[in-house]
Amino acid sequence: MGDAAGEIPAPVSTARLASAADKVRALLRAALDIALPRLCAVCREPVEGEGLCASCWSKLSFIPRPYCERLGIPFVYDPGPGILSMEAIADPPAYNRARAAVRFDEISRVLVHALKYGDRLDLAPMMGRWISRAGREVLAEADALVPVPLHWRRLWTRRFNQSAMLAAAVSAASGVPMVT
Repeated sequence: MGDAAGEIPAPVSTARLASAADKVRALLRAALDIALPRLCAVCREPVEGEGLCASCWSKLSFIPRPYCERLGIPFVYDPGPGILSMEAIADPPAYNRARAAVRFDEISRVLVHALKYGDRLDLAPMMGRWISRAGREVLAEADALVPVPLHWRRLWTRRFNQSAMLAAAVSAASGVPMVT
């Protein structure tokens, strides 16, 4: 060893650095939560974590089975597997299958409009997870996700393509690559 003045300090372990970084992140997160509390995406009430408050969550209408295999329209009762809705039979669409995560009602309309027109890009990951869960059967057979292109004037006005934001979130949740 050497004398105290000539000793080289022991290197700090990466585990200790990671632990210190985690503590600093937690402290900054707590300070940010106090200064800017997380709010419900719909009613703007304070929430724990991210997303929706319990009241808005309970009003969100997810679309479970049974539903039309072609249009994804929910049925009131279960008519059996592979049954199509009257709308799909009377006017067959050009596509084979469609899915929606939720019904377009008061709560979902606020969320969609906030993402689309209100620059609420923070909603895309949450909504993308909902879409990937609702469309897991369709996504299992998909080779790629292709977001709907936005006309350049609308893109200039909105500054982002909400379809691309949702496709990126669905891609992250499902593992299906996004092609632009």
